[in-house]
Amino acid sequence: MPLTERQQRIIDLFLETPEQTRSVADFADFDVGRTTLFRDFKTLVRAGLLQSAGKSYRIDTDSDAYLRWDLSRAPHHRSPVPYNPDLLDDYQPNSTFLLSDAQLLTLERAGKVKGTTAAKEKGKLYERVLASLLIDLTHASSNLENVNISWLDTKTLIEFGERPEGLTERQIQIVLNHKAAIAFLKDHGPSLSFAKKDLLDIHSLLIKGLLGDPSAIGALRSVVVRFDDSKYLPPDNPHLLREIFTTFCAKADAIANPYEQAFFAMLFIAYIQPFQDGNKRTSRIAMNIPLVKHALAPFSFSDIRGRDYTFGLLAFYERGRHHFLADTFTAAYQKSAARYGELVAHINDGGLLGTVAG
Repeated sequence: MPLTERQQRIIDLFLETPEQTRSVADFADFDVGRTTLFRDFKTLVRAGLLQSAGKSYRIDTDSDAYLRWDLSRAPHHRSPVPYNPDLLDDYQPNSTFLLSDAQLLTLERAGKVKGTTAAKEKGKLYERVLASLLIDLTHASSNLENVNISWLDTKTLIEFGERPEGLTERQIQIVLNHKAAIAFLKDHGPSLSFAKKDLLDIHSLLIKGLLGDPSAIGALRSVVVRFDDSKYLPPDNPHLLREIFTTFCAKADAIANPYEQAFFAMLFIAYIQPFQDGNKRTSRIAMNIPLVKHALAPFSFSDIRGRDYTFGLLAFYERGRHHFLADTFTAAYQKSAARYGELVAHINDGGLLGTVAG
């Protein structure tokens, strides 16, 4: 629900000291009548932003507004949050949906790349979409790993081997590993699934040369992982982790809708943290498996802001709320899918079989 400027000011003041209760009288300096203020407070209560207790009000700690404020603070202000098995266990493929009907319809309308043949036939037009994805996703995913490389430098590195200045050897390796993993998706997409072997193969390509322990490459982790920017504690028992990962793979593979399947993979691979490193990278590549398999517009992450992506993951990690990332994914997918549609239209109109910037 959109708030008026005055209602937003009221919420902002509550968030300054969220543990404190306030009354309408505390807002007398707003220079409006008490009747108007009472109306604003009732509106905020109906919207789930405030809770009322007699004549006093406090911020609703279950509200999105409070959550945004809370997760924007330094992690040491929050309590540790252990892995919640119910989030995965309660999900029933094709009965439970993380994406709403409206979001699924929006994604379906955006994702059909007109003029391409089925993915299994490897039509030239869809091949060009995937060639563009190779650059777009390598660039965007590398940026999300704090590798500050431009789209043009990514393209020249991938296509001509020209190494940009200002990057460390490790950063160059991260970019080239993305290239290898996305090329694997491009070449084998129609035959890939969320089977354990396929995910381990993608992980091994993404992490090659980046871990001191070679045995951890393309393998489930046997060590504890922790975050610098979150109080979430992923599962730390190796036996339990294997069981969780097996459950994830089975449920992911059983999802019929490719968009729900893609979002489920993007969310839960990051949540489970099955690998010692490279979990989010693996999720960003693997979530494209169902899109490529169905010859749909892939998701390049080019149109997703790093802050929105990070916040969406934090909201799921620490509060089990997926709708922030679902909203971000739906909005960003529409933009990136439209560009791939423009690429196909350009080629069909006689344009060169080139790639477009993402």
